[in-house]
Amino acid sequence: MKRTHHYLFLFLCTVVLSRQSFAQGAVCDALTPGLTPLIDLGAGFYEGFQGGLFPFGSLSEIPASQHFKKGRSLAKSMQPLNASGAVDYDNGVVLMGGFGPSVPLHLIDSLIPIVHNTTDAYVTNPCFDLINLCIGGRGLDFAIGPDSYKYWDSVESTIAVRGYTVNQLQVGWMYFNAKYDSLDPQEFPEHALSVKEDYITWLQLCKEHFPNMKIMFVSGRHYGGFCDTTIEQLPAAGEPASYYNNFTVKWLIEDQINGDPDLKYFGGATVVPFITWGPYFWTNGATPRITDGRSYGCEKFSDDGFHLTDPTNHEDADYMMQHFYNSEFGKYYVKKLPKWNGCVLYTDEKNSQTITPDENSFAVYPNPASEFIYINHVSGENLTAVEMYDMTGRLLYTSPISDRSNIISIDISFLSAGSYILRFAIGADFYARPFYKE
Repeated sequence: MKRTHHYLFLFLCTVVLSRQSFAQGAVCDALTPGLTPLIDLGAGFYEGFQGGLFPFGSLSEIPASQHFKKGRSLAKSMQPLNASGAVDYDNGVVLMGGFGPSVPLHLIDSLIPIVHNTTDAYVTNPCFDLINLCIGGRGLDFAIGPDSYKYWDSVESTIAVRGYTVNQLQVGWMYFNAKYDSLDPQEFPEHALSVKEDYITWLQLCKEHFPNMKIMFVSGRHYGGFCDTTIEQLPAAGEPASYYNNFTVKWLIEDQINGDPDLKYFGGATVVPFITWGPYFWTNGATPRITDGRSYGCEKFSDDGFHLTDPTNHEDADYMMQHFYNSEFGKYYVKKLPKWNGCVLYTDEKNSQTITPDENSFAVYPNPASEFIYINHVSGENLTAVEMYDMTGRLLYTSPISDRSNIISIDISFLSAGSYILRFAIGADFYARPFYKE
């Protein structure tokens, strides 16, 4: 028996060592010659296909076009909706959701505090809220495949946990690539066109699940040339697949501009929201873009060369906020404008730091928090249970409450920095409040 265990131990060690030696890490010396960012390519061509973000190599959409006018009209007419989807400046919200796998998940986590904690640079509409609907490790194959109901159920449960409904989601930002729908070796334009069809399917499903979805921003992938060549996502996240992914977004938007019926966004029986570019992230690694000097060297990525570092997530979140805050398709509802003066302040209801509850209310504070978060209630009823969720709707913690005092402390020191949901019961009623862990 001892000898058997000895051989088994050697076998397991060999397996572990072989796996460790197989891991490679970021490939920081990788080069991808011949790839030019679309915004630098402009009216030029890559393998016979024109660059730019919009038709004819343009970096901006023609303001006189029908597509631009319709999109701006949708943005200008945005109003807060209550749980049933009716316009309501007292109980309504202009809700924006972020969609995609793990890379955008971290970006949205970094963007939410910017939306919630307004500064002189970004004075946001008090009726505007952002919710993280990304699901780590889940690409388009999961969202549109035979088990796609699991994806959409998870998304809808996250919305419910936040205290919202599917009727209130009016704006989105998506950052996807098909994890397995990749030609090997990647071919151009076949690869980009194949993923574009998946995008269309996803957008149609999105409109079905969120009937009031009006505007969808779409971003292509970051540079993928530093990716660890052993990671599962390499066929979709490496190069030139990530470069092709930005052509996918460009052609998707162009198809809607050109009136593709599968992308109908106005008039009767719309099948998708209005779509336009979100921030354009791709650079040829550390080489600065000619247009704006932006670059993503290897130091911007984590050890796998795929995910971004925390500082890069924060930088990119600010880059995203600049885009939404100033876009003709975002600024009318993201910014604090006179039309929103009738709104109940967002911070009063959903991100309270200093409000003292009256005899029938409660507060969750501080927010952001680092070690402990507190629930202060004086309703006269017992707080009986607390649950904690991440932004994908995954339950992280649950506990009955035996302490009958008005102020309950919850230890959150075990959480990583990011956005979470606290759900708790007071008497027969349930409440959900978001908070940010520093």
